[in-house]
Amino acid sequence: MLEERVIRDALRYLGGKADDTEAVALLRRVFETHREVFVPRQVVAIYPLKDKFPALTFDGCAVTLVGESIKKHFDEATEGIFSAFTLGVAFDRRVRELSLTSPSESVALNALGSAYAERKADDLLKEVRDRKEAEGFRTNFRFCPGYGDLPLTANAEIAAALGAAKKIGLTVTAEGLLLPIKSIVGVTACVPV
Repeated sequence: MLEERVIRDALRYLGGKADDTEAVALLRRVFETHREVFVPRQVVAIYPLKDKFPALTFDGCAVTLVGESIKKHFDEATEGIFSAFTLGVAFDRRVRELSLTSPSESVALNALGSAYAERKADDLLKEVRDRKEAEGFRTNFRFCPGYGDLPLTANAEIAAALGAAKKIGLTVTAEGLLLPIKSIVGVTACVPV
């Protein structure tokens, strides 16, 4: 069940142990009390790989991915699944509000948001990966800017290619940071089997 996995992951993010009943109870209470701000939004697109050298480029979008780690990630790939996910500004706003009135709840909600975003983004992306695998592709994991030597600034190109600002309200700062905070951008390689 998603909720149990999220609570377990959030507890780990907080440095807690499974037998820490107070921390688990706090996480459960905060998750239940603030459930309405867990509103996942995702946009996904698949682009054919155009070229691998000197950088990865794709047909149909203006994305250029540089670095040896992303080239290795796309070894033998012919397509890329581009994805962007966010919990939205309401989540960020609630964390800030709680930081003023109940700091422990704010910290718990922040950890829950991180855990939920990772799990839910994976679950939503799995649906697309399953379709590609049914079409005869092998897919790998979501590779995000900031992994290896892929610069954070790649977030802006990927988000723009997906129309993430308009479709799900996700924007990217000049430094490549994602807003709202609980957002994820990445690419997954599709390799013909």
